[in-house]
Amino acid sequence: MKNLRIKLFISLIAFALVLVAVISYVNRQILVADIEEQEAVNRTLIENHILTDMQAVDNAHYYFDKNISIKMEEVLRGLITYYEENPDVATWDLQKIKNEHGMDVYILDQSNTVIYTTFKKDKGLNFSNCCKRFSSLLDERRASGEFYSDGIDISTTTGGYRKFGYLATPDNKYLFELGIDLLDDPVFQTFNFDKTSEYLIDKYADLIEVQTINAGGVFFDDSKSSKITVKDQSEKFQEHFELAKNTMKPTEFQKEFKDGYIEKYRFLPYEAEAIRGESSKRVVYVKYGNFTELKALDKNIKQFRILLCIALVTSFIMLLVINKLLSKTIHLATYDPLTNVYNRATYIRKMDNLLRKRKLNQPGLLLLDLDNFKQVNDRFGHSEGDKILIETAKILKQEVRGQGFVVRFGGDEFAIVLYDTKHEAMQQLANSILEKIHHLKDEDKVTIDRWSVLSVSMGGTICIHSDETERSLFERADKALYQSKNAGKDQYSSYEEVAADK
Repeated sequence: MKNLRIKLFISLIAFALVLVAVISYVNRQILVADIEEQEAVNRTLIENHILTDMQAVDNAHYYFDKNISIKMEEVLRGLITYYEENPDVATWDLQKIKNEHGMDVYILDQSNTVIYTTFKKDKGLNFSNCCKRFSSLLDERRASGEFYSDGIDISTTTGGYRKFGYLATPDNKYLFELGIDLLDDPVFQTFNFDKTSEYLIDKYADLIEVQTINAGGVFFDDSKSSKITVKDQSEKFQEHFELAKNTMKPTEFQKEFKDGYIEKYRFLPYEAEAIRGESSKRVVYVKYGNFTELKALDKNIKQFRILLCIALVTSFIMLLVINKLLSKTIHLATYDPLTNVYNRATYIRKMDNLLRKRKLNQPGLLLLDLDNFKQVNDRFGHSEGDKILIETAKILKQEVRGQGFVVRFGGDEFAIVLYDTKHEAMQQLANSILEKIHHLKDEDKVTIDRWSVLSVSMGGTICIHSDETERSLFERADKALYQSKNAGKDQYSSYEEVAADK
């Protein structure tokens, strides 16, 4: 009974664990799929927003910075006139020119090196070394003799947003350049892509960073004291930047960290509708995290723990209910309802198990009959006969204790199974049972009449073979029992004694 309860409890717990695990796994897979789908939708919205806003900013500057371009051309042509009057640029007061027009002045020699400038950080910058493609563009502009005005550009040394204008001297010896900081431009303040980036980062929990990189690999970033370039990043970063720039197709890679945190790096190629300078082509770098997924999965784990606790409690309650519903049935299937000792079915199961698992132990079987029991029922009634059976079972259990167990086969037939015994020990047990019953006859005057017609016959045997079965053991014990009956009853015989008599 106890083992059945344990098995039932373990089965319920196992079922609950499997059920909760399956439900949680399926729910987790659905959750992950939903999150991934939502992340894909969000990325599409974010990236469309980014590229659309960048195009809007470029278009706004294309239409509204005409006055700046006109002013730059006027100043540069004035410098050309001044150059024709005074070609010794080393004597020029560039700071005075800047103060008059509010623009930084650059003078580049034929090697495209900044030899003089009011923007000190660019002094000595050689575009032939740092930016070969842009240097080639400058050579073309020098050779054409035309005025050029770029759109939103970037400072090669600082990464700041700037606008530049170019005009070469008639002798092609120098290239004059003017630069203006766009952060001070009202149009740029109104149409500022950085504001879009900040807005999107605040709106989407998984969006970590949005950066614009020009075709030369320089980040648009005014927040740093010096420029940031692609060459400062990892090899994988450089590889995907070049791939996006050259193929004009989005590309990405991701990096996994501990505790399931993942960062995804996306590279979105962009080209302005109006081509104006080197920065017309850019790559937008977007970095995502998986914070939403981690938060949802953490919540899923907490739900799993709650479900598990509920399942365990439910299993325990179900065990109590099932135990209460089945306890009587299980008891009836295991025990004799009158004497409360094991019945024949339980005896067979336990005996087979005992014989199958035996090692050095010697199980024993003792069979017992109440002689003339029918006379008790006939003379005193079945209720008195039941009392005799109950008293007999009680005596047998007291004598056996933990050495084995008692069985009622039916009617007045009982058996005692001993876990490990010897012939002498079985003989002593049988004699003690006989003595107790004799003592009961003499001591209890109320029961003298009903016990007076009774006697007890017993036969026993011990398991002696490794391949012993319940049937063979029972047959030997039964032969010993009938030897006792044939010898006059009220005594004990063993199978070995029977064999010796034969």
